Amino acid sequence: ILHAATKGYGDASGAQLPLVAPIPLFSTLPKEALRDLVGAFEMINVPSGQAVITEGEEGAEAYIVARGELEVSRRQVDEDGAAPFVLARLSSGALFGEMALLSRAPRAASVIASRASILLMAKRDALEEVATRRPIVGIELAAHCRRRMVANLAKTSPVLVSVPPQERAMLVERFQTRIYEKGDKIVSVGEESQGLHLVASGEVAVVVQEGDEPMVLATLTPGDTVGEVALVLRRKANADVTAVHPTVTLFLPRDEFLSLITDHPAILHGLYMTAVRRDDETMQALDSAPAAVADDYVLL
Repeated sequence: ILHAATKGYGDASGAQLPLVAPIPLFSTLPKEALRDLVGAFEMINVPSGQAVITEGEEGAEAYIVARGELEVSRRQVDEDGAAPFVLARLSSGALFGEMALLSRAPRAASVIASRASILLMAKRDALEEVATRRPIVGIELAAHCRRRMVANLAKTSPVLVSVPPQERAMLVERFQTRIYEKGDKIVSVGEESQGLHLVASGEVAVVVQEGDEPMVLATLTPGDTVGEVALVLRRKANADVTAVHPTVTLFLPRDEFLSLITDHPAILHGLYMTAVRRDDETMQALDSAPAAVADDYVLL
C-alpha cells in the first residue's frame, strides 16, 4: 500500500493527490517531506478483537487506519464497577495515537480492532529521524498535535466550553504550549500567580505538606485547570502542583488572562466557582482527615 501510494504520488507531477488520508497534516507538507514521512510508517495486520493501544500503558507509536474499523474506549467506574465506555469508532483514513509523539503520558484510552484491519504504524524514533532531516515535518506534527489537543479540550474544559465555538480557535491562539517531565513543578506553594494552565495531556497532583509529610489532595487530568485559585482569588498558591507523568499544558499568562475575561466574562464566573470549591476542599482536607501520602513517583 505504501509503495504503491508513494509511486503514484511521485508520478503525479505535482498533482494534489490524497496520499494517505485527507488529514491536514499530510496536505500541508511539500512532496519530498511527505514522501519521507510516509516512509517512516510500516504496515501491520490486526485481527478482530486485538488491542492496538491499551489504556494506562505507555506508548511511542502513531497509527493510520489503512483499512478496517477500530473502537476507542475508556474505563468508566460506576456502581457496577469499572466498564469500558465507547468514545469513538475509527475507520479508513483515521490517525490515532499521535499524542504519544508529544507527551509520554500513559495512553488515555484503549483502541481495539472491531474487525480485521490494516494499519500503518510509525514509532517516535522513526518520526524524529524524519523530522531531523525535514524540519517542516516536526513543525507540522507539533501543529497537528496541538490542533488535536485543542479539539479534545473543547469537549471537556469548562474554560473553552463557555466560549462560543466560532471563537475558540482564536482564543486558543493566546495560549502557550508547555511540556513538563515527571516530577516537574507546575505551581509552587507560596508563589504569586503566573497565569492559568489547562491540562491537555498527562496528569498532575496537588500536593501540600502535612508536617514533614507530603500529602496528595487531588489529581487533575486533561480538561482540568491549574492555578485558578491563586489567579482568581488573588492570593499566593496554597499547594504545589506536580506532574505525575510527562504532561502537556496550554498556559495563559496572567496579563493575557485579564484581557481574556474582559472579552469573555463567562470564563471568570466558571473559574471563580472552581477556585472557591477547590480552596474549600483544600482547607477541609488540611483541617480534617489526612490525605494519601505522596508516593516517590510524584515528588522526585
